[in-house]
Amino acid sequence: MSAARPPRSVHLLAWLGWSAAPVAWAALHVFGFGITQAACNAPTGARDVPVDGLAWASTIAAALVAIAGLVGALLAFRATGDADELPGERVHFMAIVGLAISPLFLAIILMDGIGTILLQNCHQG
Repeated sequence: MSAARPPRSVHLLAWLGWSAAPVAWAALHVFGFGITQAACNAPTGARDVPVDGLAWASTIAAALVAIAGLVGALLAFRATGDADELPGERVHFMAIVGLAISPLFLAIILMDGIGTILLQNCHQG
């Protein structure tokens, strides 16, 4: 006899749970690098790039995406808590992975964004 398959929405929540935070961090990191490079390599007479304002906005947006992933993982975890057989066990495992990595990536997102804001821009490495 086949086990009951979790609803499609639970699958999507599990996918959101383990993929949202890493994707948000990657986007934040690339965007932060881009805005600092744009500010440092601006041609003469060009307008200044508001690095701090853009970094704050992108950090907050990435943190919200990571928190949404954590909530999605938690909802998928609770929805598949009584899964005894496949495919519910797979979704439950993906939700556990999302619960494990989302807080870690949230911390990385905050450190990355705050570092972009607080550290000096445009200096030799």
